[in-house]
Amino acid sequence: MYYTTKLPDGKWSEAVNLGYPINTSGYETSIFVSTDGTTAFYSSEMKNSKGKQDIYLFEMPPVNRPNYTSYIKGNVFDADTREPVYANVHVYDLETGKLFATVSSDKVNGMFLATLPTGRNYGIEVMKDGYLFYSQNISLVDVKEGEPYEVDIALHKIAVGKNVVLNNIFFEPEKYDLKKQSEAELDVIAKLLAKNTTLKIEIGGHTDNTGTNEFNTKLSENCEKSVYDALIKKGVVAERLTYKGYASSKPVASNATVEGRAKNRRTEFVVIEI
Repeated sequence: MYYTTKLPDGKWSEAVNLGYPINTSGYETSIFVSTDGTTAFYSSEMKNSKGKQDIYLFEMPPVNRPNYTSYIKGNVFDADTREPVYANVHVYDLETGKLFATVSSDKVNGMFLATLPTGRNYGIEVMKDGYLFYSQNISLVDVKEGEPYEVDIALHKIAVGKNVVLNNIFFEPEKYDLKKQSEAELDVIAKLLAKNTTLKIEIGGHTDNTGTNEFNTKLSENCEKSVYDALIKKGVVAERLTYKGYASSKPVASNATVEGRAKNRRTEFVVIEI
Protein backbone atom coordinates (compact mmCIF):
# COMPACT_ATOMS: atom_id res chain seq x y z
CA MET A 1 0.00 0.00 0.00
CA TYR A 2 1.17 3.47 -0.93
CA TYR A 3 0.00 7.01 -0.33
CA THR A 4 0.18 10.15 -2.45
CA THR A 5 -0.84 13.76 -1.81
CA LYS A 6 -2.69 16.07 -4.16
CA LEU A 7 -0.60 19.19 -4.71
CA PRO A 8 -1.91 22.78 -5.05
CA ASP A 9 -1.49 22.63 -8.84
CA GLY A 10 -3.78 19.58 -9.03
CA LYS A 11 -0.98 17.09 -9.66
CA TRP A 12 -0.11 14.18 -7.35
CA SER A 13 3.09 13.72 -5.39
CA GLU A 14 5.29 10.68 -5.92
CA ALA A 15 3.76 7.58 -4.34
CA VAL A 16 5.36 6.50 -1.05
CA ASN A 17 5.28 2.96 0.33
CA LEU A 18 3.75 2.78 3.82
CA GLY A 19 6.41 0.19 4.69
CA TYR A 20 6.61 -2.65 7.19
CA PRO A 21 4.71 -3.71 9.30
CA ILE A 22 1.80 -2.33 7.25
CA ASN A 23 3.09 -3.83 4.02
CA THR A 24 4.25 -7.42 4.48
CA SER A 25 4.92 -10.42 2.27
CA GLY A 26 1.19 -11.16 2.57
CA TYR A 27 -1.72 -9.43 0.84
CA GLU A 28 -2.88 -6.09 2.22
CA THR A 29 -5.78 -4.17 0.71
CA SER A 30 -8.76 -1.85 1.22
CA ILE A 31 -7.22 0.85 3.40
CA PHE A 32 -9.67 3.31 4.97
CA VAL A 33 -8.59 6.39 6.94
CA SER A 34 -10.77 7.98 9.64
CA THR A 35 -12.03 11.51 9.02
CA ASP A 36 -9.60 12.98 11.57
CA GLY A 37 -6.67 11.37 9.72
CA THR A 38 -5.23 9.66 12.82
CA THR A 39 -6.37 6.04 12.38
CA ALA A 40 -6.30 3.72 9.38
CA PHE A 41 -8.09 0.40 8.88
CA TYR A 42 -7.09 -2.22 6.33
CA SER A 43 -7.50 -5.85 5.41
CA SER A 44 -4.62 -8.34 5.62
CA GLU A 45 -3.99 -12.07 5.70
CA MET A 46 -1.29 -12.38 8.36
CA LYS A 47 0.11 -15.42 10.15
CA ASN A 48 -2.15 -14.78 13.16
CA SER A 49 -5.23 -14.47 10.96
CA LYS A 50 -8.54 -15.64 12.45
CA GLY A 51 -9.55 -16.99 9.07
CA LYS A 52 -8.16 -15.67 5.79
CA GLN A 53 -8.27 -11.85 5.74
CA ASP A 54 -8.95 -9.88 8.92
CA ILE A 55 -9.38 -6.16 9.56
CA TYR A 56 -6.50 -4.41 11.33
CA LEU A 57 -5.95 -0.84 12.41
CA PHE A 58 -2.93 1.33 13.07
CA GLU A 59 -2.16 4.90 14.06
CA MET A 60 -1.19 6.99 11.07
CA PRO A 61 2.27 8.54 11.49
CA PRO A 62 1.95 12.35 11.61
CA VAL A 63 3.94 12.74 8.40
CA ASN A 64 1.43 10.57 6.51
CA ARG A 65 -1.79 12.02 7.91
CA PRO A 66 -4.23 13.66 5.50
CA ASN A 67 -6.11 16.81 6.43
CA TYR A 68 -9.14 16.48 8.66
CA THR A 69 -12.17 15.69 6.51
CA SER A 70 -15.75 16.68 7.17
CA TYR A 71 -18.82 16.14 5.05
CA ILE A 72 -22.18 17.57 4.14
CA LYS A 73 -25.24 15.37 3.97
CA GLY A 74 -28.86 16.12 3.46
CA ASN A 75 -32.14 15.59 1.69
CA VAL A 76 -33.30 17.23 -1.53
CA PHE A 77 -37.05 17.55 -1.94
CA ASP A 78 -39.76 19.50 -3.74
CA ALA A 79 -40.72 22.54 -1.65
CA ASP A 80 -44.42 22.11 -2.45
CA THR A 81 -45.00 18.35 -2.47
CA ARG A 82 -42.15 17.36 -0.08
CA GLU A 83 -41.40 14.51 -2.46
CA PRO A 84 -37.73 13.50 -2.89
CA VAL A 85 -35.95 15.07 -5.86
CA TYR A 86 -33.13 13.49 -7.83
CA ALA A 87 -30.72 16.39 -8.40
CA ASN A 88 -27.06 17.16 -8.94
CA VAL A 89 -25.10 18.57 -6.00
CA HIS A 90 -22.09 20.54 -7.22
CA VAL A 91 -19.28 21.42 -4.81
CA TYR A 92 -16.99 24.31 -5.85
CA ASP A 93 -13.65 25.38 -4.44
CA LEU A 94 -14.38 29.08 -4.08
CA GLU A 95 -10.73 30.13 -4.10
CA THR A 96 -10.14 28.67 -7.54
CA GLY A 97 -13.71 28.73 -8.85
CA LYS A 98 -13.23 25.16 -10.04
CA LEU A 99 -15.69 22.31 -9.59
CA PHE A 100 -14.41 20.19 -6.69
CA ALA A 101 -16.93 17.34 -6.82
CA THR A 102 -20.37 16.35 -8.08
CA VAL A 103 -22.71 13.93 -6.34
CA SER A 104 -26.36 13.13 -6.94
CA SER A 105 -29.21 12.84 -4.48
CA ASP A 106 -30.79 9.40 -4.25
CA LYS A 107 -33.67 8.80 -6.66
CA VAL A 108 -35.75 7.10 -3.96
CA ASN A 109 -35.23 9.20 -0.82
CA GLY A 110 -33.43 12.33 -2.04
CA MET A 111 -30.44 11.83 0.27
CA PHE A 112 -26.86 12.75 -0.63
CA LEU A 113 -23.44 12.92 1.00
CA ALA A 114 -20.25 14.72 -0.10
CA THR A 115 -16.92 14.62 1.72
CA LEU A 116 -15.15 17.95 2.24
CA PRO A 117 -11.45 18.15 3.14
CA THR A 118 -10.73 21.08 5.43
CA GLY A 119 -8.63 24.10 4.56
CA ARG A 120 -10.99 25.42 1.88
CA ASN A 121 -14.08 27.52 1.36
CA TYR A 122 -16.79 25.66 -0.54
CA GLY A 123 -19.80 26.70 -2.52
CA ILE A 124 -22.61 24.15 -2.70
CA GLU A 125 -25.03 24.44 -5.60
CA VAL A 126 -27.98 22.04 -6.00
CA MET A 127 -29.49 22.05 -9.48
CA LYS A 128 -32.43 20.37 -11.20
CA ASP A 129 -34.13 21.19 -14.48
CA GLY A 130 -37.41 23.03 -13.92
CA TYR A 131 -36.31 24.27 -10.49
CA LEU A 132 -34.45 27.25 -9.12
CA PHE A 133 -31.08 26.25 -7.73
CA TYR A 134 -30.08 26.13 -4.05
CA SER A 135 -26.99 27.96 -2.80
CA GLN A 136 -24.97 27.15 0.34
CA ASN A 137 -21.62 28.40 1.62
CA ILE A 138 -19.39 26.28 3.85
CA SER A 139 -16.09 27.57 5.23
CA LEU A 140 -13.66 24.90 6.43
CA VAL A 141 -10.50 27.01 6.28
CA ASP A 142 -9.61 26.73 9.96
CA VAL A 143 -11.67 23.68 10.91
CA LYS A 144 -9.79 20.84 12.59
CA GLU A 145 -12.74 19.08 14.22
CA GLY A 146 -16.46 19.45 14.66
CA GLU A 147 -19.85 18.23 13.57
CA PRO A 148 -20.58 17.57 9.88
CA TYR A 149 -23.08 19.74 8.05
CA GLU A 150 -26.65 18.46 7.72
CA VAL A 151 -29.13 20.32 5.55
CA ASP A 152 -32.66 19.95 4.25
CA ILE A 153 -32.81 21.39 0.74
CA ALA A 154 -36.22 22.45 -0.54
CA LEU A 155 -36.10 23.13 -4.28
CA HIS A 156 -38.68 25.55 -5.66
CA LYS A 157 -40.11 25.12 -9.11
CA ILE A 158 -39.49 28.12 -11.35
CA ALA A 159 -42.39 30.52 -10.82
CA VAL A 160 -42.96 34.26 -10.68
CA GLY A 161 -42.21 35.63 -7.22
CA LYS A 162 -39.88 32.80 -6.17
CA ASN A 163 -36.44 33.88 -4.97
CA VAL A 164 -32.97 32.45 -4.38
CA VAL A 165 -30.57 33.77 -1.74
CA LEU A 166 -27.12 33.87 -3.33
CA ASN A 167 -24.96 32.66 -0.47
CA ASN A 168 -21.85 32.48 -2.65
CA ILE A 169 -21.80 36.09 -3.84
CA PHE A 170 -19.18 38.02 -1.90
CA PHE A 171 -18.18 41.69 -1.73
CA GLU A 172 -15.27 43.53 -0.21
CA PRO A 173 -16.27 44.86 3.26
CA GLU A 174 -18.29 48.08 3.03
CA LYS A 175 -17.67 48.11 -0.74
CA TYR A 176 -19.42 46.86 -3.85
CA ASP A 177 -16.47 45.18 -5.56
CA LEU A 178 -17.19 41.51 -6.21
CA LYS A 179 -14.63 39.07 -4.83
CA LYS A 180 -13.23 36.43 -7.16
CA GLN A 181 -14.90 33.77 -4.97
CA SER A 182 -18.22 34.88 -6.51
CA GLU A 183 -17.33 33.51 -9.96
CA ALA A 184 -18.75 30.01 -9.43
CA GLU A 185 -22.16 31.34 -8.36
CA LEU A 186 -22.27 33.87 -11.19
CA ASP A 187 -21.65 31.01 -13.62
CA VAL A 188 -24.54 29.03 -12.10
CA ILE A 189 -26.92 31.99 -12.51
CA ALA A 190 -25.82 32.42 -16.11
CA LYS A 191 -26.40 28.70 -16.78
CA LEU A 192 -29.89 28.87 -15.25
CA LEU A 193 -30.78 31.79 -17.52
CA ALA A 194 -29.27 30.05 -20.55
CA LYS A 195 -31.41 26.95 -19.94
CA ASN A 196 -34.57 28.97 -19.35
CA THR A 197 -34.49 31.43 -22.21
CA THR A 198 -37.63 33.41 -21.27
CA LEU A 199 -36.74 33.79 -17.60
CA LYS A 200 -36.28 37.33 -16.26
CA ILE A 201 -35.01 38.15 -12.78
CA GLU A 202 -34.52 41.08 -10.43
CA ILE A 203 -31.28 41.12 -8.45
CA GLY A 204 -31.91 42.53 -5.00
CA GLY A 205 -29.42 43.84 -2.47
CA HIS A 206 -30.15 43.89 1.26
CA THR A 207 -28.28 45.24 4.29
CA ASP A 208 -28.69 45.19 8.05
CA ASN A 209 -29.79 48.36 9.88
CA THR A 210 -26.26 49.47 10.78
CA GLY A 211 -25.48 52.88 9.30
CA THR A 212 -27.75 55.42 7.66
CA ASN A 213 -30.50 54.49 5.25
CA GLU A 214 -28.90 56.71 2.60
CA PHE A 215 -25.58 54.86 2.88
CA ASN A 216 -27.22 51.42 2.93
CA THR A 217 -29.42 52.21 -0.07
CA LYS A 218 -26.46 53.37 -2.13
CA LEU A 219 -24.34 50.41 -1.02
CA SER A 220 -27.02 47.83 -1.82
CA GLU A 221 -27.74 49.40 -5.22
CA ASN A 222 -24.07 49.49 -6.16
CA CYS A 223 -23.56 45.88 -5.04
CA GLU A 224 -26.38 44.63 -7.22
CA LYS A 225 -25.18 46.77 -10.13
CA SER A 226 -21.88 44.85 -9.84
CA VAL A 227 -23.73 41.51 -10.08
CA TYR A 228 -25.80 42.85 -13.00
CA ASP A 229 -22.67 43.96 -14.86
CA ALA A 230 -20.88 40.66 -14.17
CA LEU A 231 -23.78 38.63 -15.60
CA ILE A 232 -23.91 40.76 -18.74
CA LYS A 233 -20.17 40.11 -19.22
CA LYS A 234 -21.02 36.41 -19.10
CA GLY A 235 -23.40 36.81 -22.00
CA VAL A 236 -26.74 37.38 -20.28
CA VAL A 237 -28.95 39.80 -22.24
CA ALA A 238 -29.48 43.00 -20.25
CA GLU A 239 -33.25 43.04 -20.92
CA ARG A 240 -33.58 39.89 -18.81
CA LEU A 241 -32.07 41.56 -15.74
CA THR A 242 -33.03 44.36 -13.39
CA TYR A 243 -31.49 45.30 -10.05
CA LYS A 244 -32.54 47.20 -6.96
CA GLY A 245 -31.09 48.09 -3.57
CA TYR A 246 -33.50 47.57 -0.70
CA ALA A 247 -31.13 48.63 2.11
CA SER A 248 -32.57 47.31 5.41
CA SER A 249 -36.25 47.49 4.43
CA LYS A 250 -36.74 43.71 4.04
CA PRO A 251 -35.05 41.92 6.95
CA VAL A 252 -35.33 38.14 7.21
CA ALA A 253 -34.04 38.03 10.81
CA SER A 254 -33.69 40.28 13.84
CA ASN A 255 -31.09 43.03 13.60
CA ALA A 256 -30.59 42.75 17.37
CA THR A 257 -28.07 39.90 17.04
CA VAL A 258 -24.84 39.38 15.10
CA GLU A 259 -26.31 36.26 13.48
CA GLY A 260 -29.48 38.07 12.48
CA ARG A 261 -27.60 40.99 10.93
CA ALA A 262 -25.44 38.53 8.97
CA LYS A 263 -28.58 36.92 7.48
CA ASN A 264 -30.00 40.30 6.58
CA ARG A 265 -26.86 41.25 4.61
CA ARG A 266 -27.61 39.26 1.49
CA THR A 267 -27.91 39.23 -2.26
CA GLU A 268 -30.82 37.42 -3.86
CA PHE A 269 -32.76 37.29 -7.07
CA VAL A 270 -36.50 37.13 -7.64
CA VAL A 271 -38.23 35.70 -10.70
CA ILE A 272 -40.26 38.47 -12.35
CA GLU A 273 -41.20 36.73 -15.62
CA ILE A 274 -41.09 33.18 -17.03
